[in-house]
Amino acid sequence: MTGTLRGVPEPFEAVLLDLYDTIVWSEWFRMRDAMAALIGNEMEADRLQKAFEATLPARGVGEFDGVRGDMAAVLEAAGVARDDALIDGLVELERGHLENGVHLYDDAFPVLASLRRRGVKTALVSNCSHSTRPVVVRLGLEQVFDVIILSFEVRAMKPDLAIYATTLERLGVVRPERAVFVDDQPQYCDGATAAGLAARLILRANEDVPTDQVGHQVVTDLEWLL
Repeated sequence: MTGTLRGVPEPFEAVLLDLYDTIVWSEWFRMRDAMAALIGNEMEADRLQKAFEATLPARGVGEFDGVRGDMAAVLEAAGVARDDALIDGLVELERGHLENGVHLYDDAFPVLASLRRRGVKTALVSNCSHSTRPVVVRLGLEQVFDVIILSFEVRAMKPDLAIYATTLERLGVVRPERAVFVDDQPQYCDGATAAGLAARLILRANEDVPTDQVGHQVVTDLEWLL
């Protein structure tokens, strides 16, 4: 594939894409607020948010036993005593969100299909917990990506160099400089460049965005890949 990818030798062989806020968007805050309401006892949404964030490093490498173990860890971090019935209710609420509250961006599948026709390999690379595997299945992502890398399954998270190396190995890409990585988090783009890949910071927005931010070239959609 040839084009105008500044900083990427032509032709590039592979595209690595993040999941959340790159190819899908989520009604996360609505779900978080519903969880806080279900927990009750004046649980503040902000405190629950911090509990999710604090436990992500462990949940993201599969430290806990399934979705219930992940949810129990979040509750503990939020200062809530273990309650199996509450955990079940929160897991069910999360399942409903995953079925109805995660949406593909319009350009995702068309761009992936075009890349495949052009012979470019593609990989999904997501920092996530057990709850993301059902999203992959529901959206049919295994049919449109050559490789699916979920951090909790490979026990490594971006920006750890291991997750990029694992992805390239499974893609069969020998030279990382022949691959480009796209993510909405600058630190994960930092990890990609440290691993030898080209990186683009995607900021999907309706308003004007800078062309460069935190040392990374900014894009606002995936169509530039074509």
